[in-house]
Amino acid sequence: MHGEIVHTITSDFVRLHGFYRESKETLVTNSETGAISAAILTHGLGGNFYSSRLLFHLAQVLESIGIHVVIANTRGHDMINSSTWAGKTRSVGAAFEDVADSKMDISAWADFLAKRGHANIAAVGHSLGAIKSIYSQAFAPHPNIKNIIALSATRLSYAKLSDSPRGELFRDTIKKCESLVEQNQGHNPIQVPFPFPTWMSPQGYLDKYGPAESFNWLNFIDRIEIPTLMLFGERELNENVAFEGLRDDLALLTAGWNSLTIQEIEEADHFYTSRFNEVGENILRWLA
Repeated sequence: MHGEIVHTITSDFVRLHGFYRESKETLVTNSETGAISAAILTHGLGGNFYSSRLLFHLAQVLESIGIHVVIANTRGHDMINSSTWAGKTRSVGAAFEDVADSKMDISAWADFLAKRGHANIAAVGHSLGAIKSIYSQAFAPHPNIKNIIALSATRLSYAKLSDSPRGELFRDTIKKCESLVEQNQGHNPIQVPFPFPTWMSPQGYLDKYGPAESFNWLNFIDRIEIPTLMLFGERELNENVAFEGLRDDLALLTAGWNSLTIQEIEEADHFYTSRFNEVGENILRWLA
């Protein structure tokens, strides 16, 4: 894919990089809502702007109807990375991030697109990127972001994960992280086994998965006032511990709420393996 390596600076002076592509197609307009002319595509936990096949496919789908895209890093890109923050280099990444900071990341990318002349923007995210898209527009809505497209927004629910088949392992990990935070070791990365083996700081783990449920999107989705499409894979709803019981909650959530559309991709897993085309088709139908 051909495009432009770009960067933006957040309001707290974090430098973020991304990949910007201008569509060669004529923009398809919607007479009722106005045309979405650009989109921010945001990676999941530990991802980045250049490694997601799903996001590159979605970029091509959106470009096919005249939408320009930026595949964007948040400060939580990769598990651990060195980034410039207020002119100084420091270690950041998914191991350390506070998801609440995504408000500033998404806003910075929306500002970038606005400077390129785009007044109507869609915030598109996968997995943790989907949560960031929802969270940012729930608590710091950007005036140029008119739509949200959230793919497989993981339910970060302490209560549900505690009651899951792997609940004992999860609770033990939480207790270990709480103990390390009490010992003032909350920012030193450790190996955590749940929901999958990786490195994460104890404080970062508690922020994402702890009892406060700060980033359980079910607790703040009702703050969203713009049209929102949420996609899930049939297999992840059936098999993934992070989505257990979510289908029933989704049915209650959509009752009487016209701004929210929830769709399920048949036989799809969390990464939509072999189901990219179906994802793109659903998005195009929704945008139309």
